[in-house]
Amino acid sequence: MRLPRIGTGLLACAGLLALGGCVSEQKEQDIGDQVAAQINAQVPLVRDVPLTLYVNDLGRLIASKSARPDLNYHFYIVDTPGLNAFALPGGHIYVNRGLIERTRNVSELAGVLAHEIGHVAARHGAQNLQRQMRSQGMASTMYHLILGREPLLDQDALALGGAMWNAQHSRADEAEADQLAVQYLVASGVDPRGMLSLFSTLMEEERHDPQALRAEQSWFSTHPATAARMNATRAQIRSVMAAPHGALASNNPSYGAFLRRLDRLPTPLLLPLPPGHPGLPGGPGPVMVPPGPAGPVRGGP
Repeated sequence: MRLPRIGTGLLACAGLLALGGCVSEQKEQDIGDQVAAQINAQVPLVRDVPLTLYVNDLGRLIASKSARPDLNYHFYIVDTPGLNAFALPGGHIYVNRGLIERTRNVSELAGVLAHEIGHVAARHGAQNLQRQMRSQGMASTMYHLILGREPLLDQDALALGGAMWNAQHSRADEAEADQLAVQYLVASGVDPRGMLSLFSTLMEEERHDPQALRAEQSWFSTHPATAARMNATRAQIRSVMAAPHGALASNNPSYGAFLRRLDRLPTPLLLPLPPGHPGLPGGPGPVMVPPGPAGPVRGGP
């Protein structure tokens, strides 16, 4: 996908940061809103209202238990088969359709959302950008904002956003996001063991095809499910669940309806798209066709 429009916006964002020094919460929100608007204009999103409402209902339930419940959270399903998820500052959280289709119950999707909410709540993206600006200087920062760290990431806005805010997370950031996710899930009445079962699914896929998951810049490549990470998460779950807590749900019938409705949508497109494809800005028309009739799937865990 074309970069000029999003590149210009990111240059403006970098300029705001340079003038302001540190990233205030308001500036963080403004930057997230700007980048999200450009990403949303350039990548294929699932526009099905019941599916979008379901993910937002679930995500906002979890976010309401976070350390930053008052942010205006938005959750998006990216209509691509890649296994990815990322968060922008200020509460814009994206999950690829391919990753959702790997989940078997609502607690697994909730675990992905809770982890990304943890990054937002801990302000990891803003902190990473501040550190990068201090250590590399303005010119280098703008280069990374526009081109990303990996050669493949400069081909579309989705990967650019993910590279900006997720690829730089340290192991400490990832560990903190996992810890926060477990806390938020239990507080929301969701079984946190869904995090472990999804880790296991992705690790099993990697065993069968060691290169595939990491080659496509997936959520698994930027959030590696190492044995140490799984053990730490398992210990955190035991600790949190040992304390008094309410009933925890791992699934409900509405999630099955959600997955079935998602499966009925047209096959998602691979990214990046070739020049002139109708799904690109300026192409002859939209790729997606209106979804067929289906019943509502709203509902939390």
